[in-house]
Amino acid sequence: MAAKSSSSILLRGGTVLSHDADDHVIPLYDTDVLIQDNIIADVGKNISSPSEATEVIDCKGKIISPGFVDTHHHVWQTQLKGRHADEGLVSYMVSGNMMSYVYTSEDTYWGQLSGCLEAINSGTTLVLDHAHIAYTAEHATSALAGTLDSGIRSIFAYTIPLRMTQWDRSSCVPNQDLLPEWALTQLCDWAEKYNYPTSESQATTTVEIGMGFDFWFLPREMVLGMFERLRQKGVRIVTTHVGRNAFQGLQPTIPMFSSYNLLQVPYPPTNTTPTLPFLLLSHCTGLPSIDLSLLASTGTPISSTPDTESQMGMGYPVAMHPSFTATRSANVSLGIDCHSSNPSSIPLQARNLLNLTRVEYNSHLLADDKFPAGSVKGSSEEAFNLATIRGARCLGLDAQVGSIAKGKKADIVVFDAAGSVGMLGAAEYDPVVAVVRFSESADVQFVIVDGVVRKRNGKLVDVHVSPAGVTGESLGGGQGNTPTPWSKIAEQVRKTAKEIQARVDALSLEQGRKTLLATLHTDQSSLVDAA
Repeated sequence: MAAKSSSSILLRGGTVLSHDADDHVIPLYDTDVLIQDNIIADVGKNISSPSEATEVIDCKGKIISPGFVDTHHHVWQTQLKGRHADEGLVSYMVSGNMMSYVYTSEDTYWGQLSGCLEAINSGTTLVLDHAHIAYTAEHATSALAGTLDSGIRSIFAYTIPLRMTQWDRSSCVPNQDLLPEWALTQLCDWAEKYNYPTSESQATTTVEIGMGFDFWFLPREMVLGMFERLRQKGVRIVTTHVGRNAFQGLQPTIPMFSSYNLLQVPYPPTNTTPTLPFLLLSHCTGLPSIDLSLLASTGTPISSTPDTESQMGMGYPVAMHPSFTATRSANVSLGIDCHSSNPSSIPLQARNLLNLTRVEYNSHLLADDKFPAGSVKGSSEEAFNLATIRGARCLGLDAQVGSIAKGKKADIVVFDAAGSVGMLGAAEYDPVVAVVRFSESADVQFVIVDGVVRKRNGKLVDVHVSPAGVTGESLGGGQGNTPTPWSKIAEQVRKTAKEIQARVDALSLEQGRKTLLATLHTDQSSLVDAA
């Protein structure tokens, strides 16, 4: 069944998870939500259907939630899934991050499209995609095409990866052109086209262009000059990886960002005054409390990714650190990071964050031969908000998405609570707890992005695959072809994964590791395995 865009949709009689002015979640029972075009037109009881053409969805026994917001994700990596299950960050950097080297533009399209659809399947409606797949202009074009064809709402953070001029069994030679002009030109052209749309077709797209950047060793004047150029073209957001450890670096980065005047509250698309983009920092593990307090006081947004941070040796996820829980002005959120190593479910990240936070706090008591008296740190409501309204706030989009309210964009997830095995009992007791602690992707019955149903009755809706997007001739929107079901997309992912693996087999991962560590100037004596 093709993606259906109704002029109006009425969600009838569900439990609506609404937010008050202080971010408290207020369940509204037996409540309707009316969507007209891409906007939530009304929330209330017994809303009249505006026309006979309105699609009415019976939501009795269902939970109607804001769509989930994912603020850090490398969406292109689908074909690499599974290989990082037992790897730490150093190994992943070679077997995952650097593997853009073996991707063709066609591989990129199918990896990106399926990665976006996997996110939608789990209830994600908005993703900040740290897209470090811009190996060539064609790679970047195919990634953007896959994003557009999926229908997800995305901030596509165009990222130039560490590229190689040669990599085989005997050598791995890095490309010294870190910021090629073709890439900056393409990025700026896209920002003008999508961030300041001039046509109706562009205005209805759900993609905004940002940038991913990690080359902070470059001169200050070069970095800030580039950022000013990007902002003039309409780029609001630059995202970067931050962590203090022996691999990522022990030098203080937060004071540097402060001296660059880059620590600031996210601003919305309507604000054209700032001369620089704002930074969204991913991870921030290992930072001293003084740096975390500075980030909290300035409102600088952070994305915490509990699965990868705990597995890959990056440290305790900071999203529920006291610096961020003490004040509503602090901006923290959740991300997936690498769906090649963990599922693309934001509720699962929220659940993992709660557990890790409680382990962290309780461990200090246990080390003192004491025991928790009964209460635990962190609440399901806090975790739910990190996945919804606070995620949107980190992107400067909280006036548009992140909660269910009249006038906001229609980004909505419907859970089949009555039909769920895992949510049974919990949904009746506390619907927020049911979503955070007990839901699975299989319980997501409907996903609506910008007023369009993208998952219906528990199955992904077919999408229009853009052949031109694969070849790099144009950008997405292949509306003239027959809608393609998920099964056919999965076939292409399996096919391209085999071809990618054949190219990986022709490389020396050890040579790649040596090049990586030399490029990062890593003290290899500090790299040891956990006892």
